[in-house]
Parts: sequence; structure tokens; C-alpha cells
Amino acid sequence: MLIPKTKRLVDKGYLKSLRGQPCLVCGQGGEAHHLMRAEARGINRKTSDNWAVPLCHTCHMKLHAYGDEQTWWDLEGIDAKSWASRNWKQYNE
Repeated sequence: MLIPKTKRLVDKGYLKSLRGQPCLVCGQGGEAHHLMRAEARGINRKTSDNWAVPLCHTCHMKLHAYGDEQTWWDLEGIDAKSWASRNWKQYNE
């Protein structure tokens, strides 16, 4: 059985709106980080832009070095998926 491909949502304006927003972890100016487990995706394929959150470069690199994204967010006490969902909705209002 073939699994249908889903089209990745791309919104450069939204990503631009995230740049400079406070990092969800430390509050410094952020860059866009695409949540890795927010939706089904292929190998080497980012999630859609609506699942991006602001992280400063240092926290972004710490997250990738840690490896287990969900555990990293849990240890930080942050529900990044909920944040992304709310922010995307506000952006589109």
C-alpha cells in the first residue's frame, strides 16, 4: 500500500517573523527551529514552516547535540508544539 505524500507548508514570511523573537529557552534573539516530531516527514525533510519555533543559536545547537528532541524540550519544561500551534494561529489572524 502506498502512503500518500504530503505537501510541506512553506511560508518565508512566517520564518522571518520568528527571527529575532525571544528564544523559548533563554530569551536571547532567536532563529527558526523546525520541530522534528510535529508531523510525518521523510528522511532529510524538515517539517512544515508552521512547526517552527524561535531558538537562539546556542540553544539550537544544544538541542541538536542532545539528539532526543522531545526529551530536551521536556527537560526545559517547554511544550514547543503547543507554542508553535498558537503562534501559527496568531500569525494567520
